[in-house]
Amino acid sequence: MTAGRHLLVGGGAPLNVAQGFAISKFRLPDARVVRPRLIVAELTTSQWDRIDTAILALPDAATVAGTAAISDELINPHLTAGIPLIPAPEDISYTCTCSADETSPCPHSAAVGLLLTERLRTTPALLFTLRGRPHQHLKKQLHAALLPPSQQEPTTPLNATERATGRLPLNVGPTSAKTPAIPDPVDLNLTPQPPTHLPPHPPPDPLPDLQGLKAAAADAAHRAQMLLDGGEPHSLPNTPGDIARLTSLPHGTPFRRAAMEHLGLDVVSMGHLQLAYSYGGPAGATAYIEAFTVEPDTLAQAQAAIQPLRPAPMATIEWEGNRLTDHAAGVQLRYGHDARWYPYRAPFGIWQPVQGPDADPAQAYRAARRAHVKGRTSKK
Repeated sequence: MTAGRHLLVGGGAPLNVAQGFAISKFRLPDARVVRPRLIVAELTTSQWDRIDTAILALPDAATVAGTAAISDELINPHLTAGIPLIPAPEDISYTCTCSADETSPCPHSAAVGLLLTERLRTTPALLFTLRGRPHQHLKKQLHAALLPPSQQEPTTPLNATERATGRLPLNVGPTSAKTPAIPDPVDLNLTPQPPTHLPPHPPPDPLPDLQGLKAAAADAAHRAQMLLDGGEPHSLPNTPGDIARLTSLPHGTPFRRAAMEHLGLDVVSMGHLQLAYSYGGPAGATAYIEAFTVEPDTLAQAQAAIQPLRPAPMATIEWEGNRLTDHAAGVQLRYGHDARWYPYRAPFGIWQPVQGPDADPAQAYRAARRAHVKGRTSKK
């Protein structure tokens, strides 16, 4: 432990916290770079669901867990469904590229433990990320619970396959005339029928109603015009990007509430999805919905690119899936399926997209910083 403290003399050691581990790097006297990693056992989805339910049931949940400065009360397992957030010694292991004997921690691993302990004292919300579910997930639930009843929308959770592929069912749950369901594709009988002067009967089940048929025809015309204008369909049917495109058009507006139910979004999140689509098209909308996993090297290269631009270069950058979060700067970057980085800021505690996606993470970071500074200036 003493050798680990010596490594930290003078500061300058970076620390990255991701789901299940914390990692740093140190340069040896022979110019080699070693990367120690502290591994922490993640809680299961079931355990996290129980913890979230217990916290949300607290009368002062927003005060205890609604900001990055979470209350020390949450180290009490009685407030987290009997499941401790603080890992036990047997939940912690370590590795290092220095090739030292791993039967006991090397100085580099000890230094990572000291760095992490100090960082958790100032930013305790990182404990959520370390144990497998970032604090932002709980904040979103708290935000939704505090919305006025008029703004709360019923949601239908996605199953594992739908979350992984982005392919969503288009008819979930009962619908009404005010909230028509997005129609399923059907096989139409195009055989010519004899003319009749009688008014047409309502289409039989399972065909969509007249409003749905009109919307389907208008959307087909819109897609055809896109192709004639030289555009290409950037998404497949039933993806978040295509749903965002549909609901941004006049003929898709009546299906907005149904889309919110299918995607599991509230009013605010649906507005953010539309922003993401307007800034980045289908890929931007999908980056808003999906937190897919990318190679650690991709995140590490992006972090290296933005490091000279950070106002607090020694602050922690959080890794989660395809996202880099610089809480100190109020900036988040999300990597999209189109290999571009999408900038985000959180003026009200919830990440929302801003203009300026770019293949260069540094350019996307600059766009997020400009939006952050502009937002602070406008408040004044």
